[in-house]
Amino acid sequence: MRTAPVLNGAAPRTPLATILCALLLLAFVTICCTTAHAELVIDGRIDEPEWQGATVCKDWQRTLPFARDQPRYGNELHILSTEGGLAAAFVIDQPPSERRIKPRTPRDSERLIGDTVSLMVDFDANAQIGYEFTVGLGGGIRDGLITNQNKFDRDWDGAWQHAVHETGQQWFVEIFIPWSSISMRGSGADTRTIGVYGTRYLFERGERYACPGITSEAAVFLSDFQRIEISQHASVASLDVVPYGTLISDFVDDHTRFKAGADINWKASPNLWLSATLNPDFGQVESDELVVDFSAIEVVFTDKRPFFTENQGIFDLRTPTNGQLVYTRRIGAAADDGSAASSDIDAALKLTGTAGQLVYGGFVAQEHDYRNGAGRLFAATRLALPMDHARIGYLGTWADRPFLDRDALVNAVDYELTPSEDWRISGQVIRSDIGTSGMNLMDLALARGTEPARFEENTHGYESWLQADFNRSSPLTHTMKLLYIDDSFDLNDLGYMERNALKQVEWETNLRVASDGGRVSGETQRLYTFYRENTDGQRLQSRFLLSRDVSYASAWKAFQEVRYVTSGVDDLISRGNGPVRLDERVSAYMDITTPRYGDWQFTLGGYLFQQGVEDYSGWLQFLAAWYPTEKLTLRVDLLPQYSADWLVWEDSNLFGSYRAKRFDYDFRLDWIPAPRHELRVKWQWIGIDADLRSAYRTDAAGNLLPSSDPVAPFTVNNLGLQIRYRYEIGPMSELFLVYARGGYNFIDEDERGVSQLFRDMTDVRDADQFLIKLRYKL
Repeated sequence: MRTAPVLNGAAPRTPLATILCALLLLAFVTICCTTAHAELVIDGRIDEPEWQGATVCKDWQRTLPFARDQPRYGNELHILSTEGGLAAAFVIDQPPSERRIKPRTPRDSERLIGDTVSLMVDFDANAQIGYEFTVGLGGGIRDGLITNQNKFDRDWDGAWQHAVHETGQQWFVEIFIPWSSISMRGSGADTRTIGVYGTRYLFERGERYACPGITSEAAVFLSDFQRIEISQHASVASLDVVPYGTLISDFVDDHTRFKAGADINWKASPNLWLSATLNPDFGQVESDELVVDFSAIEVVFTDKRPFFTENQGIFDLRTPTNGQLVYTRRIGAAADDGSAASSDIDAALKLTGTAGQLVYGGFVAQEHDYRNGAGRLFAATRLALPMDHARIGYLGTWADRPFLDRDALVNAVDYELTPSEDWRISGQVIRSDIGTSGMNLMDLALARGTEPARFEENTHGYESWLQADFNRSSPLTHTMKLLYIDDSFDLNDLGYMERNALKQVEWETNLRVASDGGRVSGETQRLYTFYRENTDGQRLQSRFLLSRDVSYASAWKAFQEVRYVTSGVDDLISRGNGPVRLDERVSAYMDITTPRYGDWQFTLGGYLFQQGVEDYSGWLQFLAAWYPTEKLTLRVDLLPQYSADWLVWEDSNLFGSYRAKRFDYDFRLDWIPAPRHELRVKWQWIGIDADLRSAYRTDAAGNLLPSSDPVAPFTVNNLGLQIRYRYEIGPMSELFLVYARGGYNFIDEDERGVSQLFRDMTDVRDADQFLIKLRYKL
């Protein structure tokens, strides 16, 4: 039957406990040796004499638009290595005639509205993992990891300091990153080489300046950071023990429960970092984005649990078509017996470190009732050997699922070769081995009327891909990808993959053009195409896409895209009930974003596309952001959609074509009345009213043929509301007060329209709870 996956956060619990208690004891002994260093006062004034010996990057270039010419105003980045950590200082010229935009924004906001600077550092200068530290003029911050050259993951929250100071002609940002907060290779040398990238965004004009003059939109980003030499200091062991307690009052089930656990990070040396968690919190204070998706492809969500973000970068290996070898949301996900939407986690342990040039890591996580119930055991091991112009690595993952009598082993070898500054080759070869036995196959035997016996089945599959990047960071870049996945390959026990049985060729060309004058200040033109077929030789729908991203001198922005999709089969939509043959189709999208007018900024967009048998669908977007004060931001995003022909799988080879109206509503409020205080309101709603147009069944060739099968119209009412107050007590110490309510209603034969569904959103109440969470670093 048609379903819309709604994935919610999971909660957690306790074994591996003996090992972890021993770890705690050992760590407390170590903490006695831990000392703090504070040579610098992080106040944004940059007046200490130590700054006189800093390395200075003055060779800034304009990279948005990608002109690589002289910036409009002066910028400097100072880098200083101290005994306690890495310090950085930005000196930003901005005269009074240039308006400064500086609203306060919550931590890790995806859209840091206003003037900002970012420091990105590759502490090992090997293009494996980069760290991002972004500071807004209004004091908002964002941090995260950079992996796979240009993939940003903002789930990581590090302990670091920052400060902003303004004068009439300039503003300054000072950043301090303790060595204990980051992972890097140790050595006995007096100096070390790091990769550094600094960038400044001038919001009023929509311009970005960077040192060096590269862009994160390029296929190769981390490798092109500027290499600098800094002094290396003796390592000091550090220990972070962060217990938490959560009190949850559930108004639906009318009960209150208490949870407690702890995260432990012990950095014994630069070469060894040990992390553990007991009964980890799944992250109820971080709500997922609201999604209603009827496709056959699973929706991916991010992970905010500290254990699964800290030092996780070395396990973050991606594949084409959005694959991830380690998708941490599998850990603590819905129980294998279907009894709960989430599984408690007893404990998890992670080890990362280096031995010479070799980077290594491993983790293990065990869910509650692993031995006797629906719990699972997960493990991963990572080895990587970076070299001057190459890298080779290995990642192995294992998942044991006793309730399903299933275990999954994945072995992957990854490689990278950079023979010159102009081009780069990378890729992977991956094998999966899946073993199933016992009850499930015995039940299958009984269903077939045969004598039950002990069955075992083992399957293995392969994936391999190759990527070649040409011209790398020049205005004209090219990327080619070759991908092969056989029909037995499976990553989804611990990783994520959209599909198997695929052969695909991709090509992408990007041209960044800067104007010396006139209306347009710069633009990016993109050509993207792929051809794909499955391993049975059936030609799947392929794509040809042209887009144009334009920045105007007036600070307006516009984006246009046209897409042509060839005829072919969709072999996923029927969920294993045969292919569906679809005709060629064309779609077009455009949006325009205004500069900030007083306290307002707007985005208008529209999309015309096909999602059914013949007719078109379309949606419009209206996004308005209001900044009444620097402390308060309100944003509303409205997305009405009309589908004249929406093809939805019903069951077996039966499909329904619907005329549907849909409305997506997204309201955000962020109020930061004072530093360390945040109030956030996140109110999302999706309503769908779908009336049957016609029913179809497919024949053996996949052709859609009209059918008289009864197919019911339906409605969807999906609500997500979260009101959250956060108080930052200190680094890694926080108090949360959270009210959350939401749910999902799918009703057949419902005659209500979208407007009535909106009025009835208060009837949606699968979850209704109030939560108090205290997390405190000892």
